[in-house]
Amino acid sequence: MTDSGSLAVDFGNSSKNATGVTGKDSLIDAVLAVPYPHGVKTRRSRRALKRNGFGCRRVKLTGYVIMRVAGRLLTALFVCGLVSPVLAQDPSAEAILKEIREMKAPAFAQKPGEDRQKAIDAYMAEMEKANAKRLELIAALQKADPENKELIKLLPQRWMILARQDKMTEAMAEIDHALATTKDTGLKTEGLYLKAQLVAMKNQADPTAAMPVVEEFLKLAPKDRRAPNLLAILWRSTEDEAKKGVLEDRILKDYPDSSTASMILGARKQKAAIGKPFELEFTDAIKETQVSMKGLKGKVVVIDFWATWCGPCIAEIPNMKRIYAEYKDKGVEFIGVSLDQPKEQGGLDALKEYVAKNEVQWPQYYQGNYWNSEFSKGWGINAIPAVFIVDADGNLYSVEARGKLETLIPELLKKAKTTPGAGE
Repeated sequence: MTDSGSLAVDFGNSSKNATGVTGKDSLIDAVLAVPYPHGVKTRRSRRALKRNGFGCRRVKLTGYVIMRVAGRLLTALFVCGLVSPVLAQDPSAEAILKEIREMKAPAFAQKPGEDRQKAIDAYMAEMEKANAKRLELIAALQKADPENKELIKLLPQRWMILARQDKMTEAMAEIDHALATTKDTGLKTEGLYLKAQLVAMKNQADPTAAMPVVEEFLKLAPKDRRAPNLLAILWRSTEDEAKKGVLEDRILKDYPDSSTASMILGARKQKAAIGKPFELEFTDAIKETQVSMKGLKGKVVVIDFWATWCGPCIAEIPNMKRIYAEYKDKGVEFIGVSLDQPKEQGGLDALKEYVAKNEVQWPQYYQGNYWNSEFSKGWGINAIPAVFIVDADGNLYSVEARGKLETLIPELLKKAKTTPGAGE
């Protein structure tokens, strides 16, 4: 799933950031957003960052042992290309920073005829080397110049990478040491922000265990735009309805204009709307004809929130086409609600091209504003694909119909036939 709002990603669908922010919202996000090719496997389950993350793009950064050795061993490592040339000498802070700035992430490349998994393995090996070098350089910079201002953004990168390498204890120890010793408010803010996320990850059974750290962050940086993000991580992760409700109320009260608040209101709207008329009217982006729920009354209607850029959405299209073909002449209609990019960014063209090429026959509501599209946002859609189903009377029956259509459709068709006045 592509998720729109937390530190981690549920790979059953596609998403934005749990915070509702799609850009690089923090230095930590920049580390997490290293591009990996589709299909790359990691050694740590992405569930460790679930309700979370962030979306379909958080992957593990691996490899590195923090240690500088001297004499012949250092020389041997340098000769083998495993140690930075700068670190093989007596480096200055500027020399180390220069090398950090010049680092470039390896590019994924699959040669014609090359086995894809082999190409992925090679890419991952290069990423491990790059991450090991980056960790080493950051540690060296801290040793050479502990007060260097660049450490405010570099140390949090190091801590997150360590955490993603299953070195949570080491990462937390470094963060706690920095929080106890630094006089720099910026570094303390970043340290607390990351620590809160890591504590939530570590306590997935009860993410609210991170609340004391979150409160400390909120006290230190109450105006930080990421403040509601931390509360959102806890809100989306906890399964305790009472605790979830408390977090919801706080976010709505303290951060009413945040994307998270919009998500909460949307989620509440979904719950309250079950059994009530579902309103939608639009111009089909493909045929340019008017489509309305009123005109479809008497039919069971499947509402599919999706996008052409969403891998999980695309993966489900063949099955959706099969189900549509089976039921389209039996009183069922599908509607696609596109979360594709704005028209000027090619979103409409991408939608039209995909629908034509893949012979998707049902109407498409192109909203034109990505995650911020008014209709989907109003319904609290922060992860796609998301599937609603409306009964023959035009009332919303389920907002969790994904993967259940082959059960729900026959159920609603049977209900329409046996209920007097259904569909009228």
